[in-house]
Amino acid sequence: MFKINFHLTVYRYEAITALIILLLTGSIAVSSRDDGHLSLPSLRYSYKVALTFDDGPHPRYTDRIISILQQQQVQATFFVVGSQVILHPDLVARLSDHGQELAVHSFTHRNLTHLSDTEIKNELLSTRRLLQDITRQNVGFFRPPGGQYDQRVLEVTGRLGLPMVLWTVIPRDHEENNPNAIVERVLAQVDDNGVILLHSGRDATLEALPRIIHELRMRGYRFVTITQLYRSASRDQFAW
Repeated sequence: MFKINFHLTVYRYEAITALIILLLTGSIAVSSRDDGHLSLPSLRYSYKVALTFDDGPHPRYTDRIISILQQQQVQATFFVVGSQVILHPDLVARLSDHGQELAVHSFTHRNLTHLSDTEIKNELLSTRRLLQDITRQNVGFFRPPGGQYDQRVLEVTGRLGLPMVLWTVIPRDHEENNPNAIVERVLAQVDDNGVILLHSGRDATLEALPRIIHELRMRGYRFVTITQLYRSASRDQFAW
């Protein structure tokens, strides 16, 4: 409940602003000023969400995504394809240098359920080695191409020590040309500890991204990497 427990004059616009932020985020910070007015409330981020990008690095789009994230001071997780990493190691290095997290999205983007155990292992380990050689950082997660997996895939990846990460928000930006629709789907589906699935190769995604970040921040969300989200949740709750 929002209460003012001190005798101060509250101007109408200040009260309205406080109410709007309270309704959007569930919490506000209010402080008094020497002139007896209330200072405008500031957001307190009550929820966590992870932005993730599949299928890169992309020679046209990845740099532009990095620029947006840097401008907005947001960290995200990029599930990259090994064959693309070989072609664009400079983009992988730039992602890492700008504090973005790298994760595995296979080497050839094939359906893992159609491969042998050895092929699955090679798809994931070869990509992880490439990323670690470029970034000198640990790579701890994978996402199966198309979200396709079965019990055998889980058993193989479990032995490799690569937890699988899917998503909770799918705005279908890979097939959508309308950035407004992408933003609306994100806002309709997002919840606390959510994982948003975006892709690295679409103009509409680039246009929607700053708006997604702005709208979620206004709703009390802060952006975290998959590693940060993983660490904040118990293992039995980690089921994306």
